Amino acid sequence: MRINKIIKDKIKIEYLFIQGVLDIDSNYFINEINKGIKEKENENFKTNVRGLMTSWKYFNNDNFIKVLLPIFDYLDSLKNIKAFYLHNAWGIKEGFSHYTQEHDHGHEPNYFSGIIYLNDHTQTLLFPEIKLKFKPILNSFLLFSSFLKHKTIRNTSNKEKYAISFNLNTRLNKTTCI
Repeated sequence: MRINKIIKDKIKIEYLFIQGVLDIDSNYFINEINKGIKEKENENFKTNVRGLMTSWKYFNNDNFIKVLLPIFDYLDSLKNIKAFYLHNAWGIKEGFSHYTQEHDHGHEPNYFSGIIYLNDHTQTLLFPEIKLKFKPILNSFLLFSSFLKHKTIRNTSNKEKYAISFNLNTRLNKTTCI
């Protein structure tokens, strides 16, 4: 793992924003997303993702958790970080005209939210409150305090954007920990 940027600042409350790169098999996860968006339990056009989406817990498995372990290790090294676990992880595929509505994941017990990009793309992720934007780069990731609002504008290219989004929740008890 390589961390490219870390921002720790205050808006009205303290937040954490981490940008980095992971060593992952993007093609494997793209193929899995293409399977998941065809399944009966998909969330296509039903959520803030106005595009194709797997079920909420589609990537709650060992293959994806292995990808997150370097992020978990880094978070564990920080002071004042609460115990956490992977609550849900879903794949997205946004094609021409697709976008993500402005939203946050700030409801309890969400603690941190993140996204891992599986390909390069021009569709920028915007964080209006903290005036940051991020252009998807293959294997890059963002991890941020769940209450931060974020969105994308419509995809105006014919190229699809693939990503996996996830939420880390505060640990409620040892049986919920993954």
